[in-house]
Amino acid sequence: MKIAVLIARVLLGLIFVVFGLNFFLHFYNPPMPVMTPAATAFQTGLWGAGYFFKYMKVIEIVSGLFLLINRYTALFVVVIFPISLNIFLFHAILVPSGIPIGVAIIVLNLFLGYAYRKYYSALFTANPVA
Repeated sequence: MKIAVLIARVLLGLIFVVFGLNFFLHFYNPPMPVMTPAATAFQTGLWGAGYFFKYMKVIEIVSGLFLLINRYTALFVVVIFPISLNIFLFHAILVPSGIPIGVAIIVLNLFLGYAYRKYYSALFTANPVA
C-alpha cells in the first residue's frame, strides 16, 4: 500500500506541477481536443473573468509541489480535489475525447483521499465541541 500511495502521490504531484508551470512557461504544447460549443463557452467565461486560470494554476503548482515533497499531503489532497473533480467533469461532459486524463486525475486523487482518510475523521464529526 505504501508503494501505491507513493506512486499515486508522485504522479498526481507531477501532473499538477508540470501542467501548472506549462500555463506560465509554455514549454509543452499538447494537442488540443476538439471542443464542443458548450466547452468553448465554458472556457471563454473562465478566461473572461481574468483571474481564474492564473489563480487555479498557482494552486495546482503549490499543491503539486507539496505532494512531491510529502509535506502537508493530506491537506493538499483536499485542496486539489475540486480542481481534479472539475477536470474530470469537464472531460466527461463537455470534451469526452480527453476523458482518460480526467479519469486518471480523479482516480489518483480519490485513492490518495482514501489512503489519508484517518486524517479527515475529525472533519466528519456531526456535533463538534469547541
